[in-house]
This record gives sequence, C-alpha cells and structure tokens, in this order.
Amino acid sequence: MLDVQMLIPSDTPPTGGNQISAERVQLGLSRIGIESDVAHYDAHSLPRARVYHAWNAVRVGMELVAQGIPPSCLVVTWTGTDLWQDWVADAQSIRQGLSRVESQVVFTEDARQHLLAKAPEWEERIQLIPPSVDTDAFVPDRPETLVGHPLVLVAGGIRPVKRSSWTIDLVEGLRQHTGLPINLAIAGPNREPGEGEKVRQKAKGKPWVHLLGEVPKRDMKTWYCAADVVLNASEVEGVSNALMEAMACGALVAATDIPGNRYLIKPDQTGLLFSSAEEFIQRTAPYLTGRADSEALRKNARQLILDRHSLAQEAEAYRDLYDRCLCVSRR
Repeated sequence: MLDVQMLIPSDTPPTGGNQISAERVQLGLSRIGIESDVAHYDAHSLPRARVYHAWNAVRVGMELVAQGIPPSCLVVTWTGTDLWQDWVADAQSIRQGLSRVESQVVFTEDARQHLLAKAPEWEERIQLIPPSVDTDAFVPDRPETLVGHPLVLVAGGIRPVKRSSWTIDLVEGLRQHTGLPINLAIAGPNREPGEGEKVRQKAKGKPWVHLLGEVPKRDMKTWYCAADVVLNASEVEGVSNALMEAMACGALVAATDIPGNRYLIKPDQTGLLFSSAEEFIQRTAPYLTGRADSEALRKNARQLILDRHSLAQEAEAYRDLYDRCLCVSRR
C-alpha cells in the first residue's frame, strides 16, 4: 500500500499547475523516504493508500469525502480557482462538504484569511505551506535566441482565468508605445475552446505572436531564460508555478496585481505589478527601451525563491502533515 496517493483534477494536462505541484512534492518526498504517487482523480478507480492528498479542494477534495474516504486520512490543498472562484461563489456548501477535513493547506497568509473570513472555526486546521521550485532544474542561463528579441513570454494553460487573449492586446500596446518589434510567445495547452479561439483570432495577421502549444517542462527553462519579460495576466491565481520557475531562472516578471502574485512580487524589487493595460506599458516599457536596468530585480527574484521556496522545506512540511493524519487515523 502506498504511503501517499496524490490526486489531481481529471482534466489536468502534463504541464498544468496541479500536475507540476504534485510531481514536485512527490520528488521532495522521495528524497526523504516517503513513497507516493500522482494520478488523475477517477471515482471508479481509486488506488489504496494510507493518506490521500487532494490537489484542489472542490474538484477533488469534496469528491473524496463524498466517496467515503475518512477525513482523518485526507489532506486537501487549496490551489487557486477553488479558493478565489469556487469559494467566493458557494462558500456555504463547500464549507459543509469539507467540515470534517482537519488537514487543509494554503500557500499564503492572504489565502488563509480568505477562508477564515467565512469559516472561522477552521482556525486550527488550515496550514500554511509555501510552494517550492526545484532550483537545481530552474537556474539562470544564456540560451540562444528562440524567436527574436525583445521577447515577452506567457506560460500556462490557455483559459479565461489566465486572460490569455488579453496578453496579445497588452503586448500590442507595448509595441505601439515603444516602437520596438516585440515578440510574444504563448506557451501552454488549450484548456478551454472559447478562450483558445479568441487567442487564435487575435493572433491572425500578427507574425510576432507565436503560439507554442504545450511545451515540455524540461524545455521551459530555456524559454524563461530567453525572455526579456515573463508576463502573467491572470484574473485569479494561487501562487503561479510558472512565475516561480521564471523567477528562479532570474527572469524579469510582470504580473497582474492580485493576491497570489503580490505574494511573490514586491514592486520594483522582485518584479513588476500592474492593474491595467496602461500600467503594464508604463511599468514594462523602461526595461525594454534601456531606460531602466532589470539586473537587480532579476537577482532579487531568484534570491527570493532560494530563500523562501525550498523543495526540502515543502516536503518536510507535508511529511509532518501526513504523520499527523496517520496518528489521528490510528487513534
């Protein structure tokens, strides 16, 4: 029997955030002697394990409770849309569905307070475990030019919540403002047909827009290091794996001013934040036109990841949580 079975939503692609997060934790656990596996949640085929770890509180955690998994054997990690969209839309039923789950994880204090505002009785059960990056794999480098400079990179699945089509508008405005032949590369699978079609239509007739599709994880370091700016335009976000990986590579990141992104980015210290197209242009243009030097921001970004997002620390924190589940289960 497995020590830990990690389960992710059934439609998660190989480069999806939950897949990346669960596999990263699996790697960290293997280094401290804990046997675990990552699988897509399937109600009809549930492996046996001592502890079940749900990556998405609503789409996996609540399903496991409904399926009869003892809450004492269950760890739930709130990953992003479950927290900032589902909880906002229907906190009462989610609160009821997870009422007996004692081991719940969030990535930031903002996220913790967001849950406690509507479920104050969860004070003792919500654990804060910052996500990590494998900093041995994501390191600064000087790769060959991939599609020409200046290059803005967007990484992540094409979905409405990521506002993928808006990134084309943002970079088009930046091109007009600076007069530079800026390239935009969008890396990620099409997760939602409607948004995918918007992206395809907006990209038509714009040879500077490069739709890369799903890029293997092993190749993403090259893109992060080649980019002049890594852009995140999400409407809501947990803590973005793509942003953390980019920062570990020493990239200059520009992201929407939302809680998950504010956790990583201190304006003009570890990156850039913006709330509108005008702000995006205002904040980013100086770094592309040579009026501002990004070297300090890039170094600070990597150092923040090294200081605060260790894979070993994340794995140890989850081991402590799993041990607590096993103790409760035995009792």
